Amino acid sequence: MKQSHLEEVFNYVDKNADICLNQLKRLAAQPSVSAQNLGVKECADLVKEMMEASGFKVRLLPVNGGPPVVFGELWSEGARETILMYSHYDVQPPEPLDEWSSEPFRPEVRDGRLYGRGVADDKGILVGRLMAIRAIKDTVGKLPVNLKFFVEGEEEIGSVHLHEFVGKNKELLKADACLWEGGQRDPKGRPAIYLGMKGLLYVELRSKTASVDQHSSLAPILPNPAWRLIWALNTFKDQNERVLVDGFYDHVLKPSKKDLKMLQKIPLEEKDYRDTFGVRSFLRGLRGMELKKTLYFTPTCTICGFDSGYKGPGAKTVNPKEARVKIDFRLVPEQRTGDIFAKVKRHLVKQNFSDIEAVKIDAEEPARAPLDSKIVRVTVDTAKLVYHLKAVIEPILYASGPMASFLNELKFPISSGECIARPDSKIHAPNENIRVEDYILGIKHIAAILLSY
Repeated sequence: MKQSHLEEVFNYVDKNADICLNQLKRLAAQPSVSAQNLGVKECADLVKEMMEASGFKVRLLPVNGGPPVVFGELWSEGARETILMYSHYDVQPPEPLDEWSSEPFRPEVRDGRLYGRGVADDKGILVGRLMAIRAIKDTVGKLPVNLKFFVEGEEEIGSVHLHEFVGKNKELLKADACLWEGGQRDPKGRPAIYLGMKGLLYVELRSKTASVDQHSSLAPILPNPAWRLIWALNTFKDQNERVLVDGFYDHVLKPSKKDLKMLQKIPLEEKDYRDTFGVRSFLRGLRGMELKKTLYFTPTCTICGFDSGYKGPGAKTVNPKEARVKIDFRLVPEQRTGDIFAKVKRHLVKQNFSDIEAVKIDAEEPARAPLDSKIVRVTVDTAKLVYHLKAVIEPILYASGPMASFLNELKFPISSGECIARPDSKIHAPNENIRVEDYILGIKHIAAILLSY
């Protein structure tokens, strides 16, 4: 990479910052809520159009039972290696709508931040990559690597069909390395690069105790499904945060010496995180290394939502006929989603809750990528060039995604890429946002990665 090329590209991005921002606004204005099948196909068509404008040869690849994959290829004469970039075009539902300060699908800049559903997760990454490629082509002339761009449309509902798709298209997706969707900047602005992801098992427990709702005066003699679920939930986890499902921790690996060394280098700003989320302390009073070990290497059981009976204004004295609760389990290597789901179902029977139905909603396996790969080195080195801060390397992200499907089937090294979001970006929540400055720096970072690789 010539320093003059890098400066030329960076200057181009700065001069065209408004264009880059407007392109992101354009994509973020298109709803693409996979959980509600809202605007997903229209968004795939728009992504295809935007990728073609950046020089990709693009196809919409059908996915059996799901929205299409937008797949683009950009071949560069003389390039010897190929990078596959992964992103997704679907977003989380915007509800609750009354907590948004502006319309979720009308992106709006306020006080240096861009607000809108998907700007942080994951449309900012997607559009930023296209803008970086356009900047390189308009200045340097061509890329030093070949590119494949894989953009799926059901990441936010667990990439239900991805594993099958990847298994059937290994040759098409073959590459020398993979840039996963981006990392984030920590509260001090340091870029954080992650090399793996926790797995996810998302389960809904359903209790139905009658065929119709009843007047609540009948509660002394008729069962209440919400209480059934509450009593069942009390058997899943104790007050020390330990999951009580038999065998849940059987395959949990302790952090290795290398992992612990990496954790020691992660500057987790505890006060900043507490302030961001408005909490006085972390669970069990955790601090320091124990806090980091728990965050990165401990599996979880979390109640995500509870639904039963009347929830409108005023009173309605009702004994509901059914209740549902959604639970997610974040899993660590070497746990497996199928094994944990089987143990959950056995647990319900053992605890005398065989009347409660367990339904698997989502499942993604945990993944770990190697530390000592070229794509990781290049991502880390260029991060310092762009952000003027040393990158923080995270052995595994405490969130989840479909990385394991790519690692297990395609077996190429993976690194997260540019850092656009921050802990206060409110991903999956109302008022999702990114700092415009971070978006522009993210474009420069991806350009530097591609020019340096």
